[in-house]
Amino acid sequence: MLSTGAPRLRLIPRLLVLVAAFYALIWVSGFPREYDDEELPPNRRHKTSMLEQPFPVEHNQVVVSVKTTAMDAYTAVPPRLVLTKTEYYDTLIVMGDLAMEIGAFHVEDVLGRFDNKVMQHNPDFERYRKQLAFARSRRKLEWLREADAHKEAEIRSKLDKYKWLRMVGRAWELRPDRVWYVFADIDTYLVRPNLLAWLGQYDAEKPYFFANPPDMTSDAPFGFGGTMFVLSVAAMRELLRERKSVVPDWDSRISDYASGFEVLTSALSTEINLTVSGSISGISGMHPGTIPYSPSLWCEHVIAMHNVPAELASDIWRLEREREEWQHSRDPLTFAVLWKNFIQPEDMLNPRSDWDNLSSGPENAKWNILFESASQTKHFHQHTPHGGATRGEDSWEACRDSCISNVHCVQYSYSSIPTPNYNDNGPTKCHLSSTMRLGAVVDPRIVEVDGKQETLSWKSGWVKDKFERWAQHERCKGQQN
Repeated sequence: MLSTGAPRLRLIPRLLVLVAAFYALIWVSGFPREYDDEELPPNRRHKTSMLEQPFPVEHNQVVVSVKTTAMDAYTAVPPRLVLTKTEYYDTLIVMGDLAMEIGAFHVEDVLGRFDNKVMQHNPDFERYRKQLAFARSRRKLEWLREADAHKEAEIRSKLDKYKWLRMVGRAWELRPDRVWYVFADIDTYLVRPNLLAWLGQYDAEKPYFFANPPDMTSDAPFGFGGTMFVLSVAAMRELLRERKSVVPDWDSRISDYASGFEVLTSALSTEINLTVSGSISGISGMHPGTIPYSPSLWCEHVIAMHNVPAELASDIWRLEREREEWQHSRDPLTFAVLWKNFIQPEDMLNPRSDWDNLSSGPENAKWNILFESASQTKHFHQHTPHGGATRGEDSWEACRDSCISNVHCVQYSYSSIPTPNYNDNGPTKCHLSSTMRLGAVVDPRIVEVDGKQETLSWKSGWVKDKFERWAQHERCKGQQN
């Protein structure tokens, strides 16, 4: 009889190989999934690690003009200068509504050459006229500030629209014939490497006007896209060199417009037949705590963020330096990186009282989840394709449970009285969102409802593990880490 011991021994290594291969397959299948761009639909294609730059841009060819106000200049400008590399100082212009000196920097009064005949009897210039008088008599400008924040914002908004076109003209006058001209508010944080890489995709010898057009039907028209805009040298040259008096010629027309953006777009369209060349998702009207994190933004390169408080700008600056100097990362700063550094470390297991995570904000309308009745009326809303969420009006616990049970919901907020949801739900206490946002503390306040005084307070919560399960399986193509 032949021995069967040797064949059995030979089977053992084969079995071990099969077992190892099986577990390796399971291990690999657990990797975050990554596809070639050609395998994905256009709206799901990831950004590569570095953008192609057929028209590379040197940093000294990008003029950045930042806009401030006389009352805020001494508190707003210095922190931004500290967080700006000195190599960018030569192409940095500070624009305002009063000539001032802040250290080595001069603040340009862009209204100083405005047509006196137009300005003299225009109520929109009342604040500007008072500023000039206060400056001459060395009185504190702070005394001009209105106690009512809404009234103060309205006064500033009325004056602001007269600055936009004047600011464009002054930038060309002070730094002519550079390649790109960027205009932003003083509280805008620019990610310079991403800005230069993005601009390097376009030929500046062609007229370009980049901006995120506001939604003037919204209660927050600049909420998502911010107020930053960019003009190529070709556009600046055609508008200003070939039309010497174009800026003063528009002085008398501006009062008829609602915003500076409307003035600018109308002037560019009328004078040189130039319209907005395209919106930019990398330019956000929000900061890391208010950005709506979602698949559509995840891998986008962060070019600019608006409404960034100085202390948060410092944290972003430190993150950039840490990535460059300590991690030696060559990956662009993406919204995914912001999430992992600013939001993921937050304790979101328990709901927060007196906290608004912005689920109900007007700028969040496209991600607000419809309730079942509204979803049926709309024949399945685009953000609730499998039906709406159950109503969670009875309590914050009911609102939480509605979010947990809905496949798309990752956060909720509950208001003590019904408030607008900016979608077909109508006013409601329960607000559900398919994007994750941190938000901030909001104190209870007294509001008038049907002639009665009511207390409006907020409670917010998140289903963080649901969002993290998605985030852990998402990789931006070309990432090193």
